[in-house]
Amino acid sequence: MEQSQSHHDSEHLFNHQTDSHIDWASEISRWGFFICGIILIAAAAILPLRADLDWTRHQRDLALVVEQDNAARNESYQGMIAAIDHGNPDTLQLLAHSNLGMIPADRDALVVPGVRTDPMIFELLEPTPKPRPEFAPRYSRLERLVMIPKTRLWVLAGGILLVLIGLLPAAKPK
Repeated sequence: MEQSQSHHDSEHLFNHQTDSHIDWASEISRWGFFICGIILIAAAAILPLRADLDWTRHQRDLALVVEQDNAARNESYQGMIAAIDHGNPDTLQLLAHSNLGMIPADRDALVVPGVRTDPMIFELLEPTPKPRPEFAPRYSRLERLVMIPKTRLWVLAGGILLVLIGLLPAAKPK
């Protein structure tokens, strides 16, 4: 009987080791499904927001360039107003020539006043515009999938399905 008892204990120990091995494989696969589902759900929630943030940053950079252009234009116009207020003779001659077509009697006109090739005062005051930043992001396949509302729903549904599979109880061997 002792021999039968020890034989039974060794079988039980062997079966326990096998069950333990199956439980670990089952647990690892369940956690794998669960983690993959959480990652898909998080990607569907976060990546479109990141794309919106990229677009907002681009718009901010564009606004900064426009603001710098406007500040340079304002500075140029303020300089012209200051030159007129102080009676700068070169500025007054330039204004008389470009706007009124008046040329001093001791000089000859190189260009005929009123012709399109005349330098217009406002063209001279305008600063050269700074290059505008371009918006050319590179998105991964997952980012493109979750940015389209219809495919985002499929990614969310897949993520929820994977989480639910991961939450199912482990199968018990017979």
